[in-house]
Amino acid sequence: MYAEVVDEADTQFARRVDRQALAAITREMSEVKNGRALWALACQWLGIAASFTFVAVVDRWWAWPIAALLIASRQHAMLALMHEAAHYHFLSNRKVGDVVSDLLCAFPLNMTTVGYRHEHMLHHRYVNTPQDPYWAGQQTDRSWHFPRTPLRATAVFMMDALGLYAPNHLKVVLPWTYWGRLARKGQPKISAAEHVRYWLYVAALVTVLVTTGAWLHWLVLWVLPTTTVMMAFFRMRALGEHPVGETPKGDETRETRDVTGTALENFFVAPLNVHYHLTHHAFPSVPFYNLPVMHKELEKAGLLEDGVNMFDSYLGRENSIREYITRAPKAAAVPVAAPQPESMSQPLHS
Repeated sequence: MYAEVVDEADTQFARRVDRQALAAITREMSEVKNGRALWALACQWLGIAASFTFVAVVDRWWAWPIAALLIASRQHAMLALMHEAAHYHFLSNRKVGDVVSDLLCAFPLNMTTVGYRHEHMLHHRYVNTPQDPYWAGQQTDRSWHFPRTPLRATAVFMMDALGLYAPNHLKVVLPWTYWGRLARKGQPKISAAEHVRYWLYVAALVTVLVTTGAWLHWLVLWVLPTTTVMMAFFRMRALGEHPVGETPKGDETRETRDVTGTALENFFVAPLNVHYHLTHHAFPSVPFYNLPVMHKELEKAGLLEDGVNMFDSYLGRENSIREYITRAPKAAAVPVAAPQPESMSQPLHS
């Protein structure tokens, strides 16, 4: 089921996105709709507020883990919205988009939109090559190396959920954070406007915590999920986006994937259409709410192949990411030195 680009003939067979033929619909679907983005953002915060309220009203120990799980899923959605801002199509006004993204998505998760954007654009430009910071980081972290046996794969996600891999994840996000960029661990240099809005955010957060006394709620229901459960969701999503631990063959259309996902999977693992990752790489100017339309265009073009760049679910029995990352070891590619940049084909986007 799981085809790989194994020789030149197979590489030539792989189809490419005909961007010219799809130019008209791409322009139409690239229109930014502020109302859609702001409504999505409001829904995440309403869900978070409801979870905190649930704990306060029920006042039972078992309400805390349920609320933390739900909050982690909405934090994951906030990452998706920060990603939209990184591509400049969260709001039609880019500067306002960065401010809103920072204050209501990035800063609450200890990140910065601009810091994330810098590395994310490198990922798009050099996907699955040594110049891709995501790919390079995963090669040196053995927790990202798959396939594994079902038991060993489960152990990785359990360690994520328990926070045992938190240092690994924090190392990855350090260049995206305010303090990481301040220490010159990430780029670009923090602007004066970012300094001002970051400290306004910190002042507002401390004021709320001091006046409400909700320090424990913030630590257990907000801070803790970002380094535990949310990272387990993030890993499953990332494993569905690009193959890890395999030798890149230079065909981005075979090494980036769309995952249909069930409603429950997409709520926790891939919110706001981020499961259409190949579609996003093919049409990076298209906002999240229009990705399903462009996904159908890829289907019409015959680009999507089950078990290669198209999967039905994350955890299902057939044609799923779970099945792919726990497939028999003999199907795994043998690690080989990274190919030279000149051998890699051009990325999908311009």
